[in-house]
Amino acid sequence: MQPRKSALSTASKYAIITALAMFIFSIILYLTNMYLNQSMGWLSYAIMLAGLVFAVKDRRDKDLEGYISFGEAFKTGFLFCIVTGAIGTIFSLLMMNFIAPEMISEILKKAESDMINRGMPDDQVKMAMEYTRRFTTPIWIAILGLVSSAVIGAILSLIVAAVFKKESNQLQQPQ
Repeated sequence: MQPRKSALSTASKYAIITALAMFIFSIILYLTNMYLNQSMGWLSYAIMLAGLVFAVKDRRDKDLEGYISFGEAFKTGFLFCIVTGAIGTIFSLLMMNFIAPEMISEILKKAESDMINRGMPDDQVKMAMEYTRRFTTPIWIAILGLVSSAVIGAILSLIVAAVFKKESNQLQQPQ
């Protein structure tokens, strides 16, 4: 009997693939000048969800012989999301510092324009932009990226775990 792989090894394998796919997608958005379109940004979450599904399904079907508890499925999914978030944060920092250094200033311009178009008073726009600039530094982008990956990852992992759990009959109590 071969030794069982850990949840972290399965999650990491899919996290690397998914983070790379998300990075390539963000480069495509940048090259097509669609990175300011928020609805296109939501597609990154679809890529993350697909990777999460593959990770949990692989863990269940290949590592655990077709069975997985809710807790094990959640653990695998959450580890996947944390590793994906960490790698994705590194890729984001590379993107904003080396590949597209003007990206943050463009995002700030769009945010200011959106506030003005919504009819916000100038003093509120000025104050909001001060806070926005504070939170668009590389360190804050990294922190917010990791926190959002953890929160969204927990929610998605709960859903995926509920869908993919499959308890073994051997583990159930006789009735």
